[in-house]
Amino acid sequence: MHQDHVVDPPSPESSKLLEKGTKVHVWGSSDHTKVQGVYIRERLFTSQGHLGFDEEIVKRQMQMRVESGGIEDKEQVEDAADTADWKHDGEVVAQAMLRFFHGEDHDID
Repeated sequence: MHQDHVVDPPSPESSKLLEKGTKVHVWGSSDHTKVQGVYIRERLFTSQGHLGFDEEIVKRQMQMRVESGGIEDKEQVEDAADTADWKHDGEVVAQAMLRFFHGEDHDID
């Protein structure tokens, strides 16, 4: 479903905003989207995916996109419906986000 996605994570070489030696972690990836999320200790936590989307919302989004003409590829729709209920790491990601936003990620490398 992602038409736009991050191709490469930021690095000190690609961004003047990061100091040399800054560790940039890609914490998730898929075959389609190699950079699902980026983490820099005490500075940055990003997510490509929509963390609040469950099976029902994914199927509804697909239906709306088909009805609006945004998606014409029926195979893509079937694939999304077939994988919407797959197990995911949502709780692990939520815990990591809470540690980050509560300032409890000082000792994480």
